[in-house]
Formats: sequence, C-alpha cells, structure tokens
Amino acid sequence: MNNSNLQNEIDKMRKQIKTDSYPMSIGELTNLYRDGDLNINPIYQRLFRWDIAQQSALIESILLGIPVPPIYVYQDSEGKWNLIDGLQRLSTIFKFMGILHIHKADEDEDEDNTAKPEPLVATKFLKELKNKVWSSKDAANSLTEPQRRLIKRAKLPIIIIDQSSDDFAEYEMFQRLNTGGSHLSPQEIRNCVLIIKNERIYQAFKQLSEEEVFHQTLPLTEKDEKEQGYIELVVKYFVLKYSSLSNVSDSENYNTMLTNEVLKLIDTHQVDFDEDKKIFQEVFSLLAEILSESSFKKYDANKKKHSGAVLVGAYEAIIAGLTKEILYYGSHKTALKKKIEAMYEQDEYCRAIKRGTRPVSRMKQLIAFGRKYFSDHED
Repeated sequence: MNNSNLQNEIDKMRKQIKTDSYPMSIGELTNLYRDGDLNINPIYQRLFRWDIAQQSALIESILLGIPVPPIYVYQDSEGKWNLIDGLQRLSTIFKFMGILHIHKADEDEDEDNTAKPEPLVATKFLKELKNKVWSSKDAANSLTEPQRRLIKRAKLPIIIIDQSSDDFAEYEMFQRLNTGGSHLSPQEIRNCVLIIKNERIYQAFKQLSEEEVFHQTLPLTEKDEKEQGYIELVVKYFVLKYSSLSNVSDSENYNTMLTNEVLKLIDTHQVDFDEDKKIFQEVFSLLAEILSESSFKKYDANKKKHSGAVLVGAYEAIIAGLTKEILYYGSHKTALKKKIEAMYEQDEYCRAIKRGTRPVSRMKQLIAFGRKYFSDHED
C-alpha cells in the first residue's frame, strides 16, 4: 500500500514538471543574451562573485573541451529564458567576451553598463593564458580568431524547465539548484525565490529592511549585513506574526521552512502590506524608543542591564508576541520594558532556547510562548 501511494506521488509530480535538454553553442547563447531572449535578473546578477582565477579556470576548461556543468533556464510564456542556475559560468563567459550587462544598486533598473573585462591569469594547464583578453588592439595579449571561434562553437548543456510546468517549478528549482553551493547565502537564495514568485513583495521586504528604527534595534555584524541578514529578519518577522508552524516538523531544515512559510503567506494573501508596514514601523519605533540596540539582548537582573549579542530567541519571542499586542503596549511602554526584562527568567523561554534544541522546534515553542506571554497584561 505504501509503495503504491509513493508511486502515485511520483507519477503526479513528474507530470507537473516538464523539462527539455540539449547542447547549445556559446555563440548561440551570446546571441540570445544580446537579443534579450536570455535574461539574468538584476538581483541575481549582482551575486556574480567568482574571482579572476575561477573565471580563468572556466575559460581554460572550455578551450580544452573539459565538460562544464549544465545551465538551467526557465522558459516563460513568451518563450524567453530566465536563468535559474549557472550564473557564475555564464557571467564569466559574457564578461570575458565584453557583453555582460551590470545593474548597479543605486541606479534605475532599466539602466545598465557593460562589465569591464579582466585579463585572465595563468591556469593549471594553460600558463600562456596570463594577460589574455577576448580581443584588443594588442594582438600579443588577445586570443586569436581560431581560439575565439573555438570558444563560440563550444557547446554547453542546457536544461529548460518549460512554463507549462506548475507555477511552483521555477522558484522550487532555483532553490534546489542553488542550495548547498558555496556562493550564495540562504537569504540571497530566498531573495531570488521571492523575486521569481512576486517581485513587488520582495521590494516591500527590502524597503522594510532599510528602516532606520529597525537597524537601531538590531545592530548586526558586517558579515550578517553582507549576507542579507536584515531582509532575513523581515521575512522572519512576517512568519512570526502570521504562522504557528503547527504543521511543520521539528526536524525541518530552518532555511527551507522559512522560505516555504513566507511563500505560503504570499499564496494565501494573508499579508496586507500597506497595513503591515505601519505595524512594522510601530513595533520597531516602540522598541527603539524604550530599549534601542538592547531590544533583543539578554537582561541581567543582578546587573540591571542588557548586554551581549542580539539573541535569535529573544527576537522570535518578542516579535511573535508584540506584533499581536502593539495596540496595548503602544500606550503602556513601561509595562513592555518590564515584560521584556522578565522574559529571560521565564522557564518556558529558557527551555525553548536550551542548547541542542533544533531551530524550527525552538521557533515553534517561542511563537507559542511569545503570544501567550505578551498577551498576559492588564486590560
């Protein structure tokens, strides 16, 4: 019986994902890119971060005929391809050829520039690649015409996910293909998934992540900022406010859970972003006023002060509860301050954050605790 059920699930899902694959020459790919028929989303494109040694190694592989991993694209209803895996490889090739468009964060998305090609460096098998460029007036440092033809005629395996697949296919494939790689942080992957799903909502999250009062209560490290830590905390804010995680297994991977839960919120239209933006600002303005950068740092009752780093557990408990009770605490600021200070001594809170607790289990416990704890006040 179980085997039959499993086979039914396999058969159902295989029908929902339609793919095709074939080799395509680099010359054909460059033409598609130039014509706008192969798109690299600007947010995704900014994640190109191979250094010149890695870029040179790829060009070496192409020249020597060493197989290169497949490029994955999603074919939309107009027949255009959106890149979902292969950013580092395609960006390297297009940059070397002098056609890679870059979109700067501080410019209009419609404006773009061409990335300046860098001379290659010596590689393991081709020492003479050092200082070589695609083409220039300096013939000694340019690839020859036959060498350029060799690259343009080299074929890369292309896997196409057809738009007739279920609507989950593009972002689900993007997440699966990019998770586990060393180049993207979990939130960078989540950003791209959100853009694929609903770019307007991604932009709303990004706007909230830049709120001054939000930063004031959450002094993150430079590394966390670089890895999109503020946007992750905004995503988590909405999950903490709207989800209970009651149907999520304690053993679920934390990053997978966070992505799945926020996508559910988008699918079910639970979030009114105009209203929620106001509540978000109220929550963090209140915390900034009463506790500032100590909002999520542990309170020591003996020393009568907050200290240490921002605590994940504190953020989860406080946000889960305060978002539900902002009307009350907005006019009872002293009560909120005392409530937060006392929270760190609560048995239920301490059990949830004890060492060895899985992140999803901790979050489930703290959502339940936070909502109950902060709702216990005088009306």
